[in-house]
Formats: sequence, structure tokens, C-alpha cells
Amino acid sequence: MTLADLHSRIVEALPGLPRQVALAARYVVDHPDDVPLISMRDLATRAGVSPATMLRLAQTLGFDSWGDFRALHVDHLRQTPVPYTERAARALSRDGGGVLVSESFSAYRANLDQTEWANPPEVFTRAAKHLVQADRVFISAFMSCRGPGMTFAYLCRMLRNNVALLGAEATSLGVDLALLRPGDTVLSINFDPYGHEINQIARAIEASGATLISLADSRATPLTRLAAETLVFPVDGPSFFPSIAAAQALVEALIAAILAELGPEATARIGHIENALYDSGTYVSLSKRST
Repeated sequence: MTLADLHSRIVEALPGLPRQVALAARYVVDHPDDVPLISMRDLATRAGVSPATMLRLAQTLGFDSWGDFRALHVDHLRQTPVPYTERAARALSRDGGGVLVSESFSAYRANLDQTEWANPPEVFTRAAKHLVQADRVFISAFMSCRGPGMTFAYLCRMLRNNVALLGAEATSLGVDLALLRPGDTVLSINFDPYGHEINQIARAIEASGATLISLADSRATPLTRLAAETLVFPVDGPSFFPSIAAAQALVEALIAAILAELGPEATARIGHIENALYDSGTYVSLSKRST
């Protein structure tokens, strides 16, 4: 069994796992390199569960002991290059707003580095192909994820037709989801705690046969098992609310992958739209524009 096989097994089993075992499973999926590097007790502390729960998880997944479970992760770590970035070290103390601001930027830089490491270029390419080939593209992004979702919608409309935000003003999410077809692709952006819409999206994807591209803080969300591709982003930060800086960067990188997939066709379309924005007065030019 490979680590990828194990993660697939965990994701399939998640809906039926007891809550504490599910917490342990999510942590293991999202932090596989921690398993061979720290003790089971410390791993349990980080996951917010008891060591007995970690052992129960391993046994539930068919391992005779924690040692066997750990050995699989050790083998994977030996075959995987060490990431060239790590999360920025947080300030040892916060003596005022200046320290907090500095720590915030350090965390954002670390989040961006981890996002780049966790999502190989080929994942972007495959996701872009789905989005380019779709009959229609719908974006599922609610609450604080609405910002990255709107960015994706705005930029994607410059590259292709039939792009829409689910549950936008003057529309009903239920109606939008009822009209999904097999040729459609849904881009979903989520992080924990997940809004109730995530379960509606899951049911609609299963019922319609539409393709799902998931952008999330974890590879173990209610959407993972349904996603054609999953891209992950961390939300760590020192402030009171999770950071969406990495989610925004992920969206912009995905747009770049779509641009590369479309090639000259997209370049011509962008030029046409840009000229129309200047001609209509939407853009104000402070210098003479070449034609």
C-alpha cells in the first residue's frame, strides 16, 4: 500500500468514523510528514485527540500496530524530497501591533510557500483542462471564501464564456444546483469550519455528474472523494481569523494555468476585452494607449 492509497482509504472512510477518530484521520492526511518525525503522543496532542484514538485509527485502517502505520509514512518520507520551505517561525512574544503585523506577513509568506510545495504544476494543468473543456463553469465560494471566488469568476470570464457564481444575488443556490449538467465543472473553495453549502454541493455533484475541482484547506473534506482534482492551501495566521492569502494566490495561479491551456486564443480575447474597457470609459488611461 502506498501513502496515496492510504489517504484514499481514509477519505472514503471519513463519513462513517467517530468524531475523534475523524479528527485524527484529518490531521494524518494533512500532515503526513509528522507521523514518522514525532511520537504518537505528540501527534495526538497536535491533532487534539488522545494517543488511544491515534492507535484506534491505525487499527480501523487495517494496521496491526502503530509501528506498522508509522512504517508506511517512513517509507514515503524516504522517497520524497524535503520541502524547500517551512512555515515561518512565529514571534516568541507579541509586544505590540508591530510584532503582530510582522508575524502576519511571515505567516502569509510561509502559507504561499507551502501552497506551492503542496500543489505540483501538473495538478494545475489537469484542473485547468477540466475548466477549459467544461460547457459551463460554476464557482462555489461562500462567506470569507467569496473574495477568492469572485476573483476567479472575474478573471475566468476574461478567458471563456459561461462562468457564474453559485448563489449570486437574485439567484437561488438550490435552483442553480438543480440545473447542473454532466458537462459542467464546479470550482469549490472551502476551509474549516465549512459552511452548510458544502453538503449541498456534494449532493448536487453526485446527482448531476458534473465535474468538481476542490480548493480547500484539507485533502479530507466532504468534497474530496467527489473531486476530479484537489488543490490545498493553508490558512495559518496570528490574527483572530484564518488567512485567505494562500487561497487568493491559488486562484490566480489556476487562472494562469487556464491561460496557458488556452494559448493564443485567450490572448486575443483578453486584448479585445481590454480595448472595450478603455473605449467604454471603464478604464481611465493616464497616458496615450497604443492601438
